[in-house]
Amino acid sequence: MTSAPDFHNVSTNRLRSRLGRATRLKIVLSACLTLASIASGARGQAASAPLKSREELTDAAAQAEQSGKALEAAAIRQRLRDGDFQVGDRIVLTFVSDTRHTDTLVVRAGRIIDLPGASEMPVTGLLRSEIKGRVTGEVLKYVKAQEVDVIPLTRIAVLGEVVHPGYFAFRSDVPITDAIMLAGGLTSTAAIERTVVKRQNRRYRSAPETRRAVASGLTLDQFGLTGGDELVVGRRRELINPSLTGVLGIIASASALFLTLRH
Repeated sequence: MTSAPDFHNVSTNRLRSRLGRATRLKIVLSACLTLASIASGARGQAASAPLKSREELTDAAAQAEQSGKALEAAAIRQRLRDGDFQVGDRIVLTFVSDTRHTDTLVVRAGRIIDLPGASEMPVTGLLRSEIKGRVTGEVLKYVKAQEVDVIPLTRIAVLGEVVHPGYFAFRSDVPITDAIMLAGGLTSTAAIERTVVKRQNRRYRSAPETRRAVASGLTLDQFGLTGGDELVVGRRRELINPSLTGVLGIIASASALFLTLRH
């Protein structure tokens, strides 16, 4: 009398387990394909878009003030005053003289970077859109270079419902969707429409704002993200409480056992 119920339970549990894994895999695959599709469109839209210039930010601050968005306006004014670079940020410098040279400049205490030729340059007040021109001018004072390229990196945390949450050093012109993909993509419980941005443990960008930014293919720079910001991918609402799911599973198993014994 015991072998049949045991066999039935084992088979049922295995089937449930396989169906559960298949369902989770299907959800993850669907979410990643959706995000990849958004990312593809984002690359097409953002590739030719410039980094936020001082003029654009000044206009954006004025519009925010006129619309009564005091917090947004204050954040933009602070960015214009303090610049985009924080201690620990990295800037990739490449120049060609006799050979090709590549170096990673680290913003150190006092918001200063060390350039070739034993020179120093403060970056306080500089925007990412301004760094290339300023660094190029300083490098050419000491180095005879035919070509200079400057790529600022932004240390952003991608947290929440992603496969590999953590801090990443992104190019500032990377679309938000690409940043999420580089963090491993979405989990099976992710809800991209509930994603927010946090700054210093406070909400900086709401879910509707972030959703529009993702749909528009905005880059990290265009969305106003700076070093230390957190992009937190939202979690979808559970229709059934997880604890209730466990109880229902026990009831289902008991029912299956009861039906088996009756037969």
